[in-house]
Amino acid sequence: MEAEWNFDSVPDGELVACCYWEYARESAFIRGLRQRSWEHWKPLYVKDQWWNEPEDESLHADLQKVQSIGYPAEVFLHGISCPPDGVLPDALPLKRGEVYRLTGSFPKPWQALTAAERTYRSHIGTDVERIPLVPFRRGLSLDAKDIAEWVAARRREADAANDRVRRANPGKTEEALCREGKLQFPDIQPSLYWAGRGEVTVVSIQWATFTDDAIASYLRKWVKANRPTHLPAPDGKGKKLSDWRVALNRLGIMRALHAHTFADHRFPVALKDRGEKHCYTARKAAVARFHELFPFLPKEAKPLSWQTKGGRSG
Repeated sequence: MEAEWNFDSVPDGELVACCYWEYARESAFIRGLRQRSWEHWKPLYVKDQWWNEPEDESLHADLQKVQSIGYPAEVFLHGISCPPDGVLPDALPLKRGEVYRLTGSFPKPWQALTAAERTYRSHIGTDVERIPLVPFRRGLSLDAKDIAEWVAARRREADAANDRVRRANPGKTEEALCREGKLQFPDIQPSLYWAGRGEVTVVSIQWATFTDDAIASYLRKWVKANRPTHLPAPDGKGKKLSDWRVALNRLGIMRALHAHTFADHRFPVALKDRGEKHCYTARKAAVARFHELFPFLPKEAKPLSWQTKGGRSG
């Protein structure tokens, strides 16, 4: 089936979503998750209880693993509780000429989906639009509580370390221990970094003394001087669209090698023209992208199309 290996007609606007979707189709774990989800929900559909929250803790935990990659997981997880190619029981009736934008279509090939569903799934959200996230805001009272507890804990650690130094040097004064650098009094910064990569901290703003422009200008300088080295400023570029297309082409090559030997006349001519060495190199690169997209999978996990028709598995 050409849609399994030829992605040349996929529009640029669908490339990223198509890449996640097609690589997800290569995961036995994600496919199994789809099947388990449907097996869980199907009896509830029959009993007209489909709206109940799933009680399957294992299913819930595995869904969370997949959701750990963030919004891209929605590309293929949306509709996971729908019947195969069907919709939720409360889906609104269609008007003449309309099609549903979301169905239980996974794991059909991306190019077999309707244009409406591809368009819907191609939009990958961000924290900025969903939360919505803003560059700067006041912290919450719970942030203040967490910062105070964190600072107090660091202070206790520093005090305990200094007490050990004093006990180990009973004949020396505080001044001598400080000169020798044995006593440490660290400046504990009242800041915490959360998993969402945001910082909460304590600030002092002299509203009565400086104009808004002066405060904003100084804040700009402060940000440049204090941006954490482990959180460089995003360049807004991300991966180039060409990178996503290359990843899809490599996946197509891997699938072609899985279905046919390179010498087989059925092996796609467009791929064969690139040469056997190129094809096998592309196959390995597809596996690397597979794990890059789904880091929650074990390292030993391989795409379903990894083994070649000729029996090559490495």
